[in-house]
Amino acid sequence: MREAVGSYFLTTIFIVFVLLFAGYMCLSINMNKAYKVKNEIINIIQKNNGLDGNSLTQIQDFMKRVGYRTTGSCDNGEEGYGVEGSSTNNRAVFCIKEMETVYSSSSHTEVQFPPSAYYQVKVFFAVDLPVVRHFFTFGLKGSTKKLYYPVTMGG
Repeated sequence: MREAVGSYFLTTIFIVFVLLFAGYMCLSINMNKAYKVKNEIINIIQKNNGLDGNSLTQIQDFMKRVGYRTTGSCDNGEEGYGVEGSSTNNRAVFCIKEMETVYSSSSHTEVQFPPSAYYQVKVFFAVDLPVVRHFFTFGLKGSTKKLYYPVTMGG
C-alpha cells in the first residue's frame, strides 16, 4: 500500500511540473510573437510617418500573414482594429492611440515647432494551454518615436 501511495504522489508531482513547464513555454512563445508584432506595427507607422489608410492596410496584411489573432479590449481613447477592419464588440487584435505633442511657452510667446505626434500601440498575448485554452490575456504596449507633420486617417 505504501508503494501505491508513493507512486501516486510522484505521478502527481510529475504531472504538475509538466503542466507548469508547458504553461511557461506557451507564455514565452506567445509573448515573443506579440513583441514581434508590436515592433512591426511601430515600424510600419514610422515608415509611413503616421497612421493613414495605407499604413493600416499594411498592418492588417502583416497580421493576416503571420496569423496573429489574439484579441483584447482597448483602453479609453484607443482605436481598436481587427485583422479585417475595425473591431467589433470592443474586442480588438491591436489598438492604436495618437498622442499629440503640445508645446507651450512660459513667456506666453508663440512656440514655433512643427506639429508632431507619436502613436501608442497595444497588442495582446494570452496564456494558452492546450487543454484549458485561453487562461489569461495580457496587453503589451509600445510607442513610436515623435513624428513631425504626421499623416492622419482624415488626410
